[in-house]
Amino acid sequence: MIVETARQVQDAGNDLTEYLSVVGVPPTSFGRWVREAAEGRLVSPPPHQPTQEEIDFRIQLCAEIRALAHRRHVSFGLNQLWSKFRNRITRDEFRKLAVQIRAEVNRERRAGLLRYEFTHPDVAHSIDFVTLSRDVQAGARRYSFRIVDDCTRCTLRKEITRKKGARVGADFIHQHFKAGSLPLVLKYDREFATPEFESLLLSFKVVPLPGPPASPRTNGKHERGNRPIQQSFRFFGNSELWTDEEMGVELDFCFHEVDAIGDDAILNGTTRRKQYNSRERAAVDRILFFEEAVKLRREMLQRPDNKVSPTSAWWYAAKETLKKYGLVSYQRPSELSGDSQP
Repeated sequence: MIVETARQVQDAGNDLTEYLSVVGVPPTSFGRWVREAAEGRLVSPPPHQPTQEEIDFRIQLCAEIRALAHRRHVSFGLNQLWSKFRNRITRDEFRKLAVQIRAEVNRERRAGLLRYEFTHPDVAHSIDFVTLSRDVQAGARRYSFRIVDDCTRCTLRKEITRKKGARVGADFIHQHFKAGSLPLVLKYDREFATPEFESLLLSFKVVPLPGPPASPRTNGKHERGNRPIQQSFRFFGNSELWTDEEMGVELDFCFHEVDAIGDDAILNGTTRRKQYNSRERAAVDRILFFEEAVKLRREMLQRPDNKVSPTSAWWYAAKETLKKYGLVSYQRPSELSGDSQP
């Protein structure tokens, strides 16, 4: 394009040097392009029709990459696979193919996930934290802890802290429970899975619901709710260093004002907070619910063929008890049905 335009500039009697300075091309590069154009090397070659051998190789390679995409530590397998076929495909082509197949596998996984909803507010609360952007803070990192009602997605409690971990989370949860907000189960990631955190929940007769290892999708509502926070703080960049109070105001906006904009359309003018306050609570004896979950977990761990860890046993016990009391609805058959007992 530049070579053809330059010729038109010259034919019009204009200065070629001035044109090249405008488009930012050095005269030496332009001279090389002119020679390549004269020799026909700038013309795109006709598309190459793959041979049957190349087609078979690509099918085999895609199958091996797809098998690796279902494994947790996919990067190590990809490096070995690349070394195996490095003489038959460029690294850039291999990387693009791996990214494409991994995206396809992730879509397939999402389509196959068990989708469920809790039937009433205060059946399940979830806790998580997000690392606030380094761009808007100086000194020690700051984190946002948040508790969400999983039925209505309403943010029940939030706090900014300069420490993270199970101990900080336990203090945060203790304040939440002491204020009278007691769910039947509490969902949390494995970063909170410590004996002290579990003991706190049991002291308040709340059934622990720890997520399986490396499975953030089991706490997907909370994980998706964290995205606007990170995006909002990244938007401001490093032009400002915020105090805790200023961050709190921004979090209020992220959790309530932004949510209310979407809620107005999705919930016919109401909000998550109004949904949480107005919807009927489950008519369940929480002590009986707790005792049945504890009993089910104990029986599970005492099975001669048991292979479930004590922490994972809480997950199975909580899920089965929720299902028994009709407190969770599934959009397709549950993996906790009789065909797939742990």
